[in-house]
Amino acid sequence: MTKPFRSVLAGAGLILAMLACNTPFEQFPPPDEVQTAAALTLQAILTPSPTSAVATPNITATASPRVTRTVTDVVSSTTSITPTHSVPLATVREATNCRTGPGEAYEVIITYVAGKELEIVGRYDPENFWLVKSNESPTGTCWLWGEFVDVTGSFEAVPSVTPPPTATGAPPEPPIIIEWNFSCGGGALNFTVTWRDVADDEAGYRIFRNGEAIVELPANTTTYTDVFNVSGNQSVEYYIQVHSPAGTGNSSIMRMRCGG
Repeated sequence: MTKPFRSVLAGAGLILAMLACNTPFEQFPPPDEVQTAAALTLQAILTPSPTSAVATPNITATASPRVTRTVTDVVSSTTSITPTHSVPLATVREATNCRTGPGEAYEVIITYVAGKELEIVGRYDPENFWLVKSNESPTGTCWLWGEFVDVTGSFEAVPSVTPPPTATGAPPEPPIIIEWNFSCGGGALNFTVTWRDVADDEAGYRIFRNGEAIVELPANTTTYTDVFNVSGNQSVEYYIQVHSPAGTGNSSIMRMRCGG
């Protein structure tokens, strides 16, 4: 290379160096300074500030309600048994009158025949009468004499009833016997009687055998036949009784005997 050319190159390099010093350019920090700044930034993130307070949630534990179960054992030491009652009934054994009260002084409402069943609703022990339901009675009840009925059911529970007042007046005229006769055979007595009804207001008639009433007959009856088992030389007596609310009247007594 020639000396003049080298001089030109040296001059050009010097100019370029001067221009580079005056032109702005980006400066980069040394590598060690970059690493130091990154470490400080990470430490700042991980280390809380002294003035910063981290809020701690306030957790209040609430106790669950305690359920108390009370078990009561009920043990019955006694057993109550309700008694069973059956309907008290009076079954007519022989034709009998049902009256307005318990006795001969009361009016006859109806005469019931054998086999009739009537519900008992009351009793009158002194005269042995039962108060029964009656469709034929204006009051719905009437009185039956206990001698001519069979009583069944829970009659012990039937209440006692006070009798109604009796009517006043003269007793009826007693019946007049027109004819009577009897026959004996096979150990039985056959008796027939006919009488005259002279009473005006009688309630009915009763036939008595050996002092006991054997049948109730309606008003205006005038004849009756009875069959009675006898033994040996037995004597039998009959009489007829008329009755009304005001009293009674008896016929004459009829006596007979079989085998004597």
